[in-house]
Amino acid sequence: MVAETQSPQRDPRTRRILFVDDERILLKAFTRALRKSEYEVHTAGCAAEGLEAVKSTQFAVVVSDLRMPGVDGVAFLESVRTVQPEALRILVSGKGDFESVVELINRVGLFRFVVKPWDIADLRATIRLAVERYNLFDDNRRLNGLFASKCYELSELNANLGRQIQERTSLLLLGLMNALDLRDTDTQWHSRRVALYSRRLGIELGLEGEELLAVERGALLHDVGKIGVPDTILLKRGQLVSDERREIERHAEHGFRILGGIEFLGEAREIVRQHHEHFDGTGYPRGLAGDEIIMGARIFAVVDAYDAMTTDRSYRVARSHGEASLELEKMKATMFDPRVVEAWIGIPEEEITAIREQVNAGGGLD
Repeated sequence: MVAETQSPQRDPRTRRILFVDDERILLKAFTRALRKSEYEVHTAGCAAEGLEAVKSTQFAVVVSDLRMPGVDGVAFLESVRTVQPEALRILVSGKGDFESVVELINRVGLFRFVVKPWDIADLRATIRLAVERYNLFDDNRRLNGLFASKCYELSELNANLGRQIQERTSLLLLGLMNALDLRDTDTQWHSRRVALYSRRLGIELGLEGEELLAVERGALLHDVGKIGVPDTILLKRGQLVSDERREIERHAEHGFRILGGIEFLGEAREIVRQHHEHFDGTGYPRGLAGDEIIMGARIFAVVDAYDAMTTDRSYRVARSHGEASLELEKMKATMFDPRVVEAWIGIPEEEITAIREQVNAGGGLD
């Protein structure tokens, strides 16, 4: 295996790249293509050699040729996915192989498929995008680890330390939820929006004081339990298998436990546990129905569905306010409390739009 390093003063965020191909001339060509870059380039002449490298060294990007003697590129990248699931995987092959590879792409979880002979400029751009994506995910993983540690510390605090502790705790939790929202760019600022939506709907339903504050806090913290869900499941594109769905569904109970011991979050904590319960009893984790579900969770369910429908995702465009309202109407008495749906629909659209614009501009919560 050959490792080529460049400037000793390169950016510390630089990540390693591994290129695997049985043709030595292509290994040299790949290394030359990135010679003036800030990357640390490693090469391997076969899948077995590449796998040994992956087991001993952390890589941001692993690039493999498809057709190699012995273990081919698809099988090799499947092994990489097991050993280093966070590494971005790129498969390289000739034009004639594309059709045969399409069905295998989901198995490997490819970041890109590159056709040989590659264009150097395109190759460099692909590598750059892969490294940037890796760095973003790596930053979020470290942030999530840091905030998870802080949450554990918070659970040990004496709940009677007073208002100052409550304020500091709230700021830390806000930072935690911001980090979780950034973990998936499809849902950025989701927690802030649903928190303010829940507050507005709570006012519409006559809530006030501590009860209203609990609804806002519960909505803000609803996904705190996703700290315990692996990125490979949480960020997966496409349909989840049954074991992955069960792992995702555990986040409600994970969140309930994370917030344990913080007395002033007692009711908000219960909203976190119940936020996926359905009005007709078909939700999780406990299959509660009707008034068994606390009002804060029934409020959250409506605004969460509304926000999901009215937010652009990578796989679809957002629905309009009217379209989302019609969908909520259809699900009254099944997923949602009819009274809560009617209260939400009764709020002027311009007020809801103003909340969304305020949050998307970076404001909304202190």
